[in-house]
Amino acid sequence: MNELIAYFQLGANAVAIATASWIYLAYVKNIRSMLEIKDEQLRVLDRTVAYWKDKAADFEKKTPEFIEEVLAKRIRLREEEIQRLSLDQETHAKTVSMRTREVERLRAQLEQATYVGHALTYYDSESEAELPIPDEEVNLEELGEFFVDSASVLITDPMYVQSEWNRDEPYVEDRRYIHSPSNKTYVFGEDFMRFDEVLPGLDATANDLIKAGELRKVEVVRELNYSMPGALAATSTPPGYGALKFSNGNTGAGICLKTVYGDGIFTVYGERFRGDLVRVFIDLR
Repeated sequence: MNELIAYFQLGANAVAIATASWIYLAYVKNIRSMLEIKDEQLRVLDRTVAYWKDKAADFEKKTPEFIEEVLAKRIRLREEEIQRLSLDQETHAKTVSMRTREVERLRAQLEQATYVGHALTYYDSESEAELPIPDEEVNLEELGEFFVDSASVLITDPMYVQSEWNRDEPYVEDRRYIHSPSNKTYVFGEDFMRFDEVLPGLDATANDLIKAGELRKVEVVRELNYSMPGALAATSTPPGYGALKFSNGNTGAGICLKTVYGDGIFTVYGERFRGDLVRVFIDLR
């Protein structure tokens, strides 16, 4: 009887071991499958990254800056080769002449690439593409002068001046400065009226402290509304300009620019192509 029980127990153990082995093999197989899937995902990602790198490289090669760099390198190589060949002018006279002509051609291509990168363009209906306007077809003309008494210039639609300009918005002078050593704030118009006067509690003027780096202006964020205060706030920003907003909060009412040296008379120039005025620029100095 005991032997029979022992046989049954041995058989049960064998079945348990076989079952455990089967589960282990299934587990290992599952892990291998997951690893294969992840490897395939990594390969797909590698191919995708390589594809977009190639796309980016192709796009970069089409930019004027890339073309300029390539042409400039070619010119340097050809000039170095000409210098070497010139040491034996008689033997390499033909090669020197050929390389010189090639350098001239490359310089012309470089000038063209530089021009295309900064040139005006127009839409050509036949080729359905934006083409650069030839420089010789652009006529520069002086359009006139205008006076400035606010050290700023506003570019806007005249209709908006009548319908959108806010004449009732008050201007609040809020020029604040922090004295770094004492961390005290000084307000222009309250603590001092001029920059050449000595600040209260200090032994130096505002100008002297600003030059020494001890008096620092606090940047105050103001709304760039379509008004005189908004225009002054735009020209007080670090870039020196800002886009003004309509009364509904949308930008596009106008752009206010700071002049270089304040008030004065400023000249406006225009470029004309085939009878149309295609570009205007202002000398803000």
